[in-house]
Amino acid sequence: KTDIYKKQKLASLINLTYIDLSRIYTTIDAKMEVLSSSYLNALSVLEQTIEAFYKTEKSAKFYADKLSITVKHLNRITKSTINKTTTQLITERVLLEAKRLIVHSKNSFSRTAETLGYNDYAHFSKLFKMKVGITPLDFKKRYEINDD
Repeated sequence: KTDIYKKQKLASLINLTYIDLSRIYTTIDAKMEVLSSSYLNALSVLEQTIEAFYKTEKSAKFYADKLSITVKHLNRITKSTINKTTTQLITERVLLEAKRLIVHSKNSFSRTAETLGYNDYAHFSKLFKMKVGITPLDFKKRYEINDD
């Protein structure tokens, strides 16, 4: 007879745990919807701001100031929405333009680096190689069209 009561007690405890977890999950889910909406809006503004300033501004602080939030909060937004830091987002935009310029421009690599806000070509080249995996020259060679 005591086994029956033990099983009932266990079933009741499991049921109570399930109810508590459901309440917690519902609360978290509701908060995430609100956060998601505001975070997605902030991310959209960030992307527009990066598009306007990426050639001259590389610091997360600049973009956080533009959005009137802290760098920590800006990184929280980018991490939770796209799983990247603000700096990664900025660097990706710079490298996308660098690739475009390297392939389609007749400018020297130094000039391309300057256009993207890097006065020191060596620093730009090092960043490019670290993030892309090959040097700007190797990248250009990979996309050159043979006129033979």
